[in-house]
Amino acid sequence: MVTKMFVALTIALLVDVVGLPADAQDSKDPKGVTVKGLVTSLGGFSATVNAPLLITGGTVALEPGGQTGRQQFRVPTYIYVVEGILTTFYEAGPVGIQGAQYHAAGQSFMDNGGWWHNHTNRTDKPLKYLMLHLGYPGRPDPIQKPEPE
Repeated sequence: MVTKMFVALTIALLVDVVGLPADAQDSKDPKGVTVKGLVTSLGGFSATVNAPLLITGGTVALEPGGQTGRQQFRVPTYIYVVEGILTTFYEAGPVGIQGAQYHAAGQSFMDNGGWWHNHTNRTDKPLKYLMLHLGYPGRPDPIQKPEPE
């Protein structure tokens, strides 16, 4: 039940925030509505979660040359790039995660949490992305920044 509510809320957020169609499969409606599924840099998006869930997040805008600074998501986090190119530098992680990753508008990815990273906009155009933290009731703050040195 909670998983169904999560899926419905996520779809509603995506439709409201980025104007995505509500259906997750590519199709064309006879009335002229085109539906395109979510895409990651590695193919179609899907992820498995366990209930109960607490979903938080927001949209993030980075001006050209902007960056979030070194941070770590402490809960699984879904990112959908609305506009521009998001460059993420991961300090560690499994094969294929460590180092630089590039995500263009219309692409998405899941950060499972626990990896130090820095989101940057290395282009001369604005960047906007949707960030959804998938935590649990009573969870810690979803983002941790390093202690000042």
